[in-house]
Amino acid sequence: MRQHALAGLALLQASSTIAEYVWPSIYDELEDIMMLQSGYIRKGFSDAVSPCSFGTNVEGRQNAAEWIRTAYHDMATHDAAAGTGGLDASIMFELDRDENVGSAFNNTFGFLSNYYSVRASASDLVALAVVAATNRCDGPKVPFRAGRIDATEAGPLGVPKPEEDLTTHTNRFATAGFNTSDMIEMVACGHTLGGVHGVNFPQITGNSSEGQVSRFEGDNSTSSAEFDNVVVTQYLNGTPGNLLVLGGNDTTNSDKRVFGADANETMNALADPAVFQTKCADILERMINSVPSTVALTDVIEPVEIKPYVNTLGLNSNGTIDFGGRIRVRTTAGTGRNNNDLAVHLTYADRNGANASGTITSTQATYLGGTSSGLFREVFSWFEFATTLDPSTGASKFNVHVTTPSTGVVETFDNVGQGFPLVDAVLYQQPQSCRVAGNLTITAAVRKDRAEEALTLGLVHKVPRQGVVIDALEVRPVAFEKTSVEKSGYILFQAHSSLSVDSYSTTFDVTLGEGDAQSTIEFQRTNVLTDTCKSL
Repeated sequence: MRQHALAGLALLQASSTIAEYVWPSIYDELEDIMMLQSGYIRKGFSDAVSPCSFGTNVEGRQNAAEWIRTAYHDMATHDAAAGTGGLDASIMFELDRDENVGSAFNNTFGFLSNYYSVRASASDLVALAVVAATNRCDGPKVPFRAGRIDATEAGPLGVPKPEEDLTTHTNRFATAGFNTSDMIEMVACGHTLGGVHGVNFPQITGNSSEGQVSRFEGDNSTSSAEFDNVVVTQYLNGTPGNLLVLGGNDTTNSDKRVFGADANETMNALADPAVFQTKCADILERMINSVPSTVALTDVIEPVEIKPYVNTLGLNSNGTIDFGGRIRVRTTAGTGRNNNDLAVHLTYADRNGANASGTITSTQATYLGGTSSGLFREVFSWFEFATTLDPSTGASKFNVHVTTPSTGVVETFDNVGQGFPLVDAVLYQQPQSCRVAGNLTITAAVRKDRAEEALTLGLVHKVPRQGVVIDALEVRPVAFEKTSVEKSGYILFQAHSSLSVDSYSTTFDVTLGEGDAQSTIEFQRTNVLTDTCKSL
């Protein structure tokens, strides 16, 4: 079985049943993006949709609406029977089409590019954007699954346009796997936010000014920043507002045709606010889960109860191994854990699996209260630890123990019975690594008994694509070279590579050996490196 050292974090593997979380797994980065919105450690993914309103950064723009629109246009050309298309980020290559007019798509990808990596595909980020936008606009909880694979070229034409007739719309949705009621729900749920931009559709708004937008709920609506069913009730009541219902040119009144496609049966049901929220959660989940048949999505990603972050596992100048990081503890209401009544410690096993004596204590973080918050009102408390390990015995795994001091109750987390894995055959020496201008040096320490095995740096290069906001990612291997430095039973190796401006901030893996004995340090970031490689 493949071993991991200092692995980048991850999550649930795809299966036919709900799988228990096992650390590490390749989807932890996405779980972090979901759950670390603010506080002590934050990713800030939902910053662009908080608040959920128009013109927070650019006049007339509502980022939440743009995020949902991007996902819909990307998915709309899905062919369910053929198993092609769907949410695969092919929209990046399709922005020269008249069915995809407007800056919403590049606006969306411009923000998502900050989170794009080998652990977070553009298409997964588009799906997560729908989840975040809906959540931050006080809408329903849309479950999120990961595993989408990005397209590398444009897909077929076929996003419905306002001037097309009802038959065209209905057939297009049917091809994508949605019936008439589904179509009505998706359009109504999608149009609870946003509006028609005059610069893109002057034939509808009658005003082509930059920044001018006619909101779907009407320009005087007080709920245009809320995920509610006003767009439904206005349609049923004949209230002016939505220019795709009561616009001056009936040819472009596509919402009017769609909403009435089943004699208002679906719209009458959506007039109940609770039904609207439930139906929107379902249809938006199905929309973002419409993927090519070759893609297997994971189970629904849920917040992890206990999550380690190993920041340091490397030789120090004294010849011992520094071992440090953080433990994230879920303290959301209902967990029974109180941020003000918690203590955390670790126990670990040596290189051969034998229990080591003593424990590793931790200290509760204090910056910003030592807590972080995420989507769906999730809350987490953080504990920091730092110790040294004997290089002659090393470490192979650890358990986390969470104590409630007031009661003495202890919860032990052992990573589904196998312990949280550590591999000390290869250590990433971050202080001895550096990034100087366009040159990267990565240093690793390899235990002498494995020093003859192949050691490779897998460096991710960002390759610009003309006309596309999101770069392509290429992993290029670089062989390590042995140095003359030996310490505490380890030999230092170094790998050197050039970095383009586009790849200045990127990630890399370090892999020792192959097959079942392979050991890997995964998903390390170059942007934390200094311009000086220190001596050991």
